[in-house]
Amino acid sequence: MEKSTSGGTGLETHVASTLAYAGGWVSGLILLFVEKSNRVVRFHAMQSVVTFGILHIIIIILISLGSLFSLPVWGGTLVPVSLVFTVLWALVLAFSIVLWILLMVRSYNKQHVLLPLAGDLSFWMMDKFGLEAPERDAIAFQGLGGELPRRDERSHRTRFEDSAAARAVGSVAVIVWSIFLFVMFNFYADYIAFYHSSSEGGVTQLLRYPILTAELSRVLPILNATLGFNVLGHLVALAWNRYLLRQLIEVVLHAMGLAVAVVFLRVFPFDYSDLPIGALVATLPTITIVVLALAIAGNVVEIVVHLVRLITGLAKR
Repeated sequence: MEKSTSGGTGLETHVASTLAYAGGWVSGLILLFVEKSNRVVRFHAMQSVVTFGILHIIIIILISLGSLFSLPVWGGTLVPVSLVFTVLWALVLAFSIVLWILLMVRSYNKQHVLLPLAGDLSFWMMDKFGLEAPERDAIAFQGLGGELPRRDERSHRTRFEDSAAARAVGSVAVIVWSIFLFVMFNFYADYIAFYHSSSEGGVTQLLRYPILTAELSRVLPILNATLGFNVLGHLVALAWNRYLLRQLIEVVLHAMGLAVAVVFLRVFPFDYSDLPIGALVATLPTITIVVLALAIAGNVVEIVVHLVRLITGLAKR
């Protein structure tokens, strides 16, 4: 059984592990030097260094590339490229913040989170630096401290924890995607467009043809509300991973998604008439209608599935 307190800080294991994530890779590095005996705290410190160190480097690279392609030397021809890097670093930052909160909440509640790739890399680095690591089973399946599950229980626990990890990753992805859509539709709607390169006088430019009309303002209220509830709902699901709560959240969110798809179809704030390719002008309205219809059907199916799961779960209580 792992010690209940940190040998280097004197704090309880779950508190010290939470602090390892609190300051990102900086606090993780500090805990690596301070902690001398508690293997669990050292693992979380290393995972913090690996995870947020890599994310920090990625953000710096994307910001640098965005700044590079926004320089006047490009003559404005690569403005969309600059925007791509700006959106990418904003998405990575949003993902980092959500992951940071998740790791701190789970650690403080005495629940381990073994991140894909980063967790494996942390174990490998601890081995290379001669740091004693906790048993992988203890990290993957147990709270901070406590005995390992019995051998005959591990298969069931492994499947359960794997599915829980998959749900957590899915929630983080939905949160990041919702933030991205909110930013694009509210601040960069003109960049939701068709891009077509054109050469004249030896100069190639990337021309932008916006496809959203002023009618978008009629859709934004329900869209923003849905995106906001998406973020809030999945944050709640991450903090309190309860089956019935998650099913209820999914029913509400898919109902709002259904409403958004219906409003988009009814208002139809799209205009493809100015596109430079005639075939697209003729086919894109139909394709858009089909996509919205599929979104409506998909949300209806999801509502039914999660509603049945919710009712079944309530009946078994």
